[in-house]
Amino acid sequence: MERIKRKVAVPNDWSGISIRMYQDFEEIKKKNLEESDFNLEVLSAICGIEKELATQLEVNSLKKIFKTLSFLNKEMPDTKELIKRVEWKGKKYGLIPNFSEISMGEYIDIEEYCKDAGKNLHKIMSVLYRPIVKETKTRYSIEAYAPNEEKEQEYLDFPILPSVSSLSFFFRLGKILPSVLDKYLKKEREKLRKKA
Repeated sequence: MERIKRKVAVPNDWSGISIRMYQDFEEIKKKNLEESDFNLEVLSAICGIEKELATQLEVNSLKKIFKTLSFLNKEMPDTKELIKRVEWKGKKYGLIPNFSEISMGEYIDIEEYCKDAGKNLHKIMSVLYRPIVKETKTRYSIEAYAPNEEKEQEYLDFPILPSVSSLSFFFRLGKILPSVLDKYLKKEREKLRKKA
């Protein structure tokens, strides 16, 4: 039997995982597959190896690949710091620089996509992160928002870490903001009472 030689891109940490890979991996985990079927599906989703080809790989090669992919068994790193700029497909992308100036279209689309954030993560990122068109050391501006399905689909290949970073930021903000707002309103009430 003739051996097939093929180079395979195997990510060695979460920085090599795209939204598509992550979504596919999450779906595979839900399937309750036998270990061998699970491994074949993971190889297909993460490394792009067709199942038929994976069954022809040498056991030692498979062991090396799965050792490299072992990071998938661990929690994704908690990026407490918001990732504002990302290098992707040879271009610099930036998170919306000023959310107080978000357009109505951006707001409506984000609201709609967040109804099923797991499924629509790539669409959310297509709104939040866009190509940087002008940049200085401390500031940048991004491409105007012009949504289209083709562009949204491209974002399936956007890296997962900045995606999780931005979602974590908004989640933490949503948890912290009510208490900060409450404290602020109490102080303002006290000021008004003292004036009265």
